[in-house]
Parts: sequence; C-alpha cells; structure tokens
Amino acid sequence: MTHSLYHSSVSPFPSMARPAAARPNYLARRALAVVLMVVTLILAVAVFVLLAGLGGRPASASQAEPAITQTSGVHVAQAGDSLWSIAEEHRGDVGIDRFVEALIDLNGGTAVQIGQAIHLP
Repeated sequence: MTHSLYHSSVSPFPSMARPAAARPNYLARRALAVVLMVVTLILAVAVFVLLAGLGGRPASASQAEPAITQTSGVHVAQAGDSLWSIAEEHRGDVGIDRFVEALIDLNGGTAVQIGQAIHLP
C-alpha cells in the first residue's frame, strides 16, 4: 500500500498547515479594502477642499447690493474695474487681501458695476 502525499489529509509540512478557522475570509477582506479606499478618498477630498479654500468669498463681481457706511472716500467704478484693481490703486501700505476684505464688508459684497460708487475704507 502506497501512501500519496497529494491525497492525504495530513500536510507533509506541519509547520505550514493552517487550520480551516484561521484562513482569512476573502469577501470580508475585499469589503474592508473597499471601505478603506472610500474613506481615504473622502479624507483626500476634504483636505483638498480645506486647503483650496473652497467656499470662501470671491473677490470678483457678483450680484450683491452695496451697503452704505461711514468711509474715508469713494471710487467710481470704471469699465474693467474689480475689487482687486481698486484695492491696488487705493490700498497704500495695507496688504491687498486685507483691503479687499474691507471693500467686500464695506460695500455689501463683491459686485462692481460701471458707475457704481465703491466706498473705500
């Protein structure tokens, strides 16, 4: 009687044999991998949105009505004017970002139309 290693239920290498309960579940591993990929993708998008500053106020034209408050001057908007160009012209030693934010707050938004009185801080 010959004994074949290939048909035996006993492994010829006992240190390499794993009990059936210790074998990983293929579907569970795949599901976990998919969940981890989705979570990683969501986190990457969230980081991009935070770093890109999406959702902030734009410094270009919009349809907001200006609010009139006490200011030190007025600029009458010409063709091609934007809050950035107005800030460049009138900001002096103040940083342009800070000046543009003040223009937005002072004028009630980012709207710039020809002939509009832009109140300066």
